[in-house]
Amino acid sequence: MKEVIYRFAVETDWVEELAHSHGGYMRDNFTIAPEDVFTGTHYVFQVSENTTVMLIDATYHQDVLYKPQNSTADFAGIYFNLTEGESVHIMDDVSRSVGRWNYNLAIVDGEFNTDYLIKSGSKCYSISLFVKKSILREYLSKTGVLNEVVNRVFDEKQNTLIHYAHMSSASWHLINEFRKNIPGSISFNLLLGGLVYNLLANCLDGIMKREIMISKVLPSDLTMILISQSNLIKNQEGVFPGIAALAAEANMSETKYKNLYKKITGYTPNAFFLNNKLELARDLLARGQYTIGELAEKLSFTSASHLSEQFKNYFKMSPKEYAASL
Repeated sequence: MKEVIYRFAVETDWVEELAHSHGGYMRDNFTIAPEDVFTGTHYVFQVSENTTVMLIDATYHQDVLYKPQNSTADFAGIYFNLTEGESVHIMDDVSRSVGRWNYNLAIVDGEFNTDYLIKSGSKCYSISLFVKKSILREYLSKTGVLNEVVNRVFDEKQNTLIHYAHMSSASWHLINEFRKNIPGSISFNLLLGGLVYNLLANCLDGIMKREIMISKVLPSDLTMILISQSNLIKNQEGVFPGIAALAAEANMSETKYKNLYKKITGYTPNAFFLNNKLELARDLLARGQYTIGELAEKLSFTSASHLSEQFKNYFKMSPKEYAASL
């Protein structure tokens, strides 16, 4: 396994350091790495003094573990990840799968150093935005959020910027359209800059539609929430274990557990569990291996009608309508 130790920020003085850590060099904002590490595009572009983007569109030919060591915390990273293969975020030895079919949007405060492992054979496609907190603060202020709330959001003693979720369908569409462009072409930087601002607007608008949760997140707290999420996903065919059991497992009070869970994921634990169960139901329906009644029993719904009702609420179509559309 190759370890790549580097730092990142909005300022791009770290780019050559990153290229050298790959065993390569920089050429016109591109990292040129040895072919036994990866082949494809690894590109960094500073869109403005407040925003930098890193685009990776590459196939990895060996396991690479990225170990960032940030020297500043005046920014937040916003990560859109459509990788196909094995890629994981690692914090305190707890792994969280990310990529096209997993949680593909993350907002992480610059104060957190989360390792990122890409396994050999993975086709990595990711767009990472590094944005000054001052600009994010300005955006929230313009949306009409009370100054008192904005001040608390960006008070490092009261709050941590952290969020794991699925990107919106609008962001997915924007990225897939952008992928048609050729890196290094005359208009590439212009188009990439446009993509960055559109993704940033979509992401922040989505967050504004949810309740803003103000709380400080310690690395140990984040680790326990990620473990809890992993356990819920592993047991998604069963019944929801209840807040009391989940909070005790995370060694937290029920109130702290619920607040942190919603802050990090945007959902209550129950909603997260149900949504993942319904995603699994859709995948199993697509395989055509189960009737709706059999699927309801397999996934511990009280009845086929209960599954159908929840399915339609979530996907805006019934299981029968979905199966017929395949």
